[in-house]
Amino acid sequence: MFNKKYMLTFIKDSWIALRPLSLTLAIGSTTLGILAAYKMGAIDYHNPFDLFLIFLITVAGLLAQSGANLVNDYFEGSFRYYRPSGRKMMFLGVLRTYFDVYVFLWAMACFAVAGLIGLYLIYLTNFNMLWIGLIGIFIAYGYTGEPFVFKRKGLGVIISFIAMGPLMVLGASFPFTKELSLYPIYLALPASLFIPALMISNEMRDFTRDERLSIGTLSVRIGSKYSTYLYRTLVFGAYILTVLYVIAGIYHPISLAVFLTLPLALKANHSVTNFEKLGIPYTNSLHWKFTLILIISLFF
Repeated sequence: MFNKKYMLTFIKDSWIALRPLSLTLAIGSTTLGILAAYKMGAIDYHNPFDLFLIFLITVAGLLAQSGANLVNDYFEGSFRYYRPSGRKMMFLGVLRTYFDVYVFLWAMACFAVAGLIGLYLIYLTNFNMLWIGLIGIFIAYGYTGEPFVFKRKGLGVIISFIAMGPLMVLGASFPFTKELSLYPIYLALPASLFIPALMISNEMRDFTRDERLSIGTLSVRIGSKYSTYLYRTLVFGAYILTVLYVIAGIYHPISLAVFLTLPLALKANHSVTNFEKLGIPYTNSLHWKFTLILIISLFF
């Protein structure tokens, strides 16, 4: 018999596991990479094939981050769910609920489809695209996935910046430019700084628990004081870097409109400093609003 209550719970838990609101990270990075390729003269928006490539690259980025979110949920988030049946099974040597297994397989499916898109992009370009893709998926899984668990080795903030920032930006531009240029990376750098800031906001929310359990996140290793210093450096450094880019002629002066998000940055900083849960949604909202303004300004 169809159990409506269980189905609604299943959908709700699936939404929590996927964390779709965080996928703005992938959308922002792929869009900035594509825009960099456009500014390098490698994209013709009147060419249907280029538009098709833009779609494929965006989907691949979304799938890669979705896989990372789901792997994170499998290894760290199962405590959030209530399973009425309580049925479990042995999976990869560990006793897991059916929902846990579903989340893990869903993550692997995301990585597999992203990999298939990657193979097609390699066919269109060269093996440099292979290394970009392999490193990206390895980091996406290893952030919290066993046996790597980079987050607990204090590397989570660093590798998330690499994978979701410069690497994804370069991966989005490469199919068009077919060159390993630094231009897409530094063009997107101010927005990319919010990615590790978001990871720090996540670690600061769980700081007390992680410290008690001796979980070696970067924030636990360097302490809450220096973690807040690092958070502020990343967030407010993005605004300073934007000003420097305008002075250097890299950005149009209209890019200074990102300062409209400064009140939100102050609010996010206050929440993160005080170990509040709102630090995460505030920082995520700050990233996509800052990035959206920056993307619009790059058309000038």
